[in-house]
Amino acid sequence: MPALADTFISALHRLESDRDTDTIASLFADDASLSNPLVSYDDGGVDAAKTFWSHYRDAFDDIAFEFRAVTQAEGVAFIEWRSRGSIDGEAFEYGGVSVLETADGKIVAFRTYFDSAQIPRAHSTGGEGSGRGGKPEIAVTGKKNGEDDLETAQREAAEQRAKGGYS
Repeated sequence: MPALADTFISALHRLESDRDTDTIASLFADDASLSNPLVSYDDGGVDAAKTFWSHYRDAFDDIAFEFRAVTQAEGVAFIEWRSRGSIDGEAFEYGGVSVLETADGKIVAFRTYFDSAQIPRAHSTGGEGSGRGGKPEIAVTGKKNGEDDLETAQREAAEQRAKGGYS
């Protein structure tokens, strides 16, 4: 497991600097699932991983991760991180924890937890390249028909929190 966590962190650095989605996607098993507070891909595998990481990276002008702690046990790693960057020139900083579950040297489940309110306001998607300056927006496309976007997810989360729930 230490090697896979280190490989994941290295691949994430390549994603942030070079927008390399192939390297990070190749770490996932064919039936892997990925999720964060805004999107979920169940059993999407390598293709879902590539989409997940591509949409994630394309949402930011720039982003850099700082890894604070990696805790590992048999088949699972917990990675605490902090990210800094910008969206449409607006600086942000947020932190969270990611959980990697592994089997046979591949990531079978990736879950990351963070407070989406710490990220500057997202913009709705109208298709590839529809963001300001022609950039794709942060999109929630893990739904089977791709009907939701980040604004919808954030609004629904805010409504749930207002009702005393958490998403």
